[in-house]
Amino acid sequence: MLKPRNRCGLRAVKVWVAAVFIVLLVGGSAAYAKPETISLLMTGEVLSPGNQSYSIQGGQLVSASILGSTVNPWNSVLHYSLTASVSGLSATGSATFDLSTTVSHGLHEEVKGTVAIVGMTPAVSLPLGCTAGCTGAIPALFNGEAQVTVSSGNSMKTLTLGMAFESAYLNPFGGPIFFASAGGEVVVIASYSQAGIRWTGVEMGGAVTGSAGGKSVSGSFMMKVNSSEDLRAGTERDRGSIAFLGMSDPSLDAAGSFSGYSMIPQGTSVPCTGTGFPTGTCNQTGLKSSGAFSQTTTNGGTILGLYTTQWTVPAVGFESSVFATLTSSQWHH
Repeated sequence: MLKPRNRCGLRAVKVWVAAVFIVLLVGGSAAYAKPETISLLMTGEVLSPGNQSYSIQGGQLVSASILGSTVNPWNSVLHYSLTASVSGLSATGSATFDLSTTVSHGLHEEVKGTVAIVGMTPAVSLPLGCTAGCTGAIPALFNGEAQVTVSSGNSMKTLTLGMAFESAYLNPFGGPIFFASAGGEVVVIASYSQAGIRWTGVEMGGAVTGSAGGKSVSGSFMMKVNSSEDLRAGTERDRGSIAFLGMSDPSLDAAGSFSGYSMIPQGTSVPCTGTGFPTGTCNQTGLKSSGAFSQTTTNGGTILGLYTTQWTVPAVGFESSVFATLTSSQWHH
């Protein structure tokens, strides 16, 4: 008589334990609320340009002057290249150039140079507006010391010259750029066939305003960006991290990653002023960007969205329109 009762009791205990386990499992799981729509405006600027690697090759000669004599571009062949790395306010690298031409009476002339890049002249210093204590810069010119040989017929001259090379950043789409010696012994204006910049660790930040779930929100954002820019094509691939900080709704404090694509709008460039560069060799341009991002909020929710960005001219400030959804997570005990 006791055996059946013991079996029933054991069965009841098992059922009770299983029920408790199910309650704990369900009660301790994440329950996701209905997604909320987010619409934000991010207004910011480049805080630091990070590290930059430049590569430039060319090109088609537009005009040149060698030791005071004008070179006919139709009778000339030019090859030049430059590679440089920029960190903070310093630039290092190297450049070479070889210009051969046929002058009067079939005389052949050639000027060749090898250059050690040892510094730069900034186009933009950062943080924006700094006059002292600047921590980074985007170069306008790469400066160096050149060993130059000028051959004309059977004669040869060897010169040591200070030289400056314009960055293709200042004239995208293969437009003419220049390199020249400090004393004007060598002045060359030429297009480029290839030019690229790798941007690593660029820092950007600013303010966030907008709405989430129909409620007004505000805060700030920070971004760290790596980009690969093709100046000849006027395009760029972007990726990096993005964080919303100090949001008025703490559930929107979040961190994650983004990836996107940028392009330099054609036909919207503005000629540089006050640079002293040869006419047509310097143009300021903006940028348009778009992409997607994914973030995890501090309370375990997710933000998934898209962005479009319009940059200033020059491209150091921006406004981004963000459209996203927030799926919040609440833990029930």
